[in-house]
Amino acid sequence: MSQRDQYRGSEPGQTRPRPALPRRSASPVLVLQRAIGNRGTTRVLARQGGSAQGTFENSVRIGKLGPIEITESNIGDWIAKKDVDDLVVTTAKGKHSDELKRMSDSKTRIDNIEVQSITGENSWVVVTFKNAIIVGYTPDQSGKTEHWKATQFDHVDIKRTSIGKQRP
Repeated sequence: MSQRDQYRGSEPGQTRPRPALPRRSASPVLVLQRAIGNRGTTRVLARQGGSAQGTFENSVRIGKLGPIEITESNIGDWIAKKDVDDLVVTTAKGKHSDELKRMSDSKTRIDNIEVQSITGENSWVVVTFKNAIIVGYTPDQSGKTEHWKATQFDHVDIKRTSIGKQRP
């Protein structure tokens, strides 16, 4: 005979009421989204690294360098899956510029070049170029930007992320 946990209340044969299961807490992302809204959540999630590094609507990480602000690029063609051969980028000059020039001059392969672009109010796209070579580094005459190209990569990976319903 199996043993039952009998409730020793007023009625015989009554079983003990089971305690309620603990409530599932909401995802930290959903709690954040409810607190600061879609746009604010997108900006927070787009951040990587320490607080000394900026957050940009369009940025690139070249290996361990970055995020670097992109002022102009053809990443939209990559996201739209148009027929393009190379990633052409104009970035803001900064502490990374000397290393970027060295990479271009040496033509060494870079494991990952990761371009992140916020596309809409609550969506962003990360395009990763694997095993690429940086060529054609040229600083702008104004001294504020630099032009370069990533080429001869082995693979391109495009990941889209949205919070809630995707918007254009």
